[in-house]
Amino acid sequence: MGRPMAQRLVDAGAQVRVFDIAADAVRFFTAKGVIAAATPRELGAWADLLIFMVPHPDALRDNLLGAQGAIHTLRPGSVVIDMSTNGPAVVRVCGAALAARGIEMIDAPVGKGPPAAATGELTILMGGKREVCTAAEPVLRHFGTELHYCGALGSGQVVKLVNNLVSCANAAVLAEACGLAHKSGVDLGVLTKIMAGTAADSHQLRHMLIGKALKGDFDPAFKLRLAHKDMRFALQMAQELDATSACTGAAVDWYERAAAAGHGELDRAALMLLVDPRLKTPRESAV
Repeated sequence: MGRPMAQRLVDAGAQVRVFDIAADAVRFFTAKGVIAAATPRELGAWADLLIFMVPHPDALRDNLLGAQGAIHTLRPGSVVIDMSTNGPAVVRVCGAALAARGIEMIDAPVGKGPPAAATGELTILMGGKREVCTAAEPVLRHFGTELHYCGALGSGQVVKLVNNLVSCANAAVLAEACGLAHKSGVDLGVLTKIMAGTAADSHQLRHMLIGKALKGDFDPAFKLRLAHKDMRFALQMAQELDATSACTGAAVDWYERAAAAGHGELDRAALMLLVDPRLKTPRESAV
């Protein structure tokens, strides 16, 4: 996600510097003449606006607040934007630490995947001071066509996790339903064709199940391990708020079993491999 987003800034002529622990990601930009920082601390000394797109809250915390973190060199008045899906707790901790130094922070997690990032058509969910979010919009519009203000710092994370809860739990329900039909001897192609014409229809049915799993296509559009992470964060948030989480907990179990089976780097469509491992071999869809 970070590569196409940064590329859009470069293409727009913005002054961009990058940092990544992955050498190939850095080389992609240095080959284009973009300067790479050796550490987040070095990047912070240069940046007025620092954007994070990282896969885990520990990466945000370490690269922002750690010994080589950007917090040590960012100037008062600069702005940090976390566009990752890290959950509200770590964003609020980081925001408080930055605020003590006169540095602003907003969270702006995104909806849709890498293809939308490449074309600048992401959905962006902003949380933080409204005036800071408004000031950041000209930059954020390089990445997304839909910008939504969700509330105080961390609110974008809450909306993103709740949205992903619905999406990923729907995928787990589909896997469970297909497992029931499969064990009953019903052809999944017939089942999914019928479901697509009823109230059981959904994006996950058409794109994850029919479009990918039943074709043996598990190339990751949304990696299962990342969906698993988001589901665990949603469950943790529900538990902390003493909110009902029965459906969330049941769906998390599907992702945990799929991850334990070694499918974490595959698309979340790999939930279906728990139903029928033969789908791992690409085959013509029965639909």
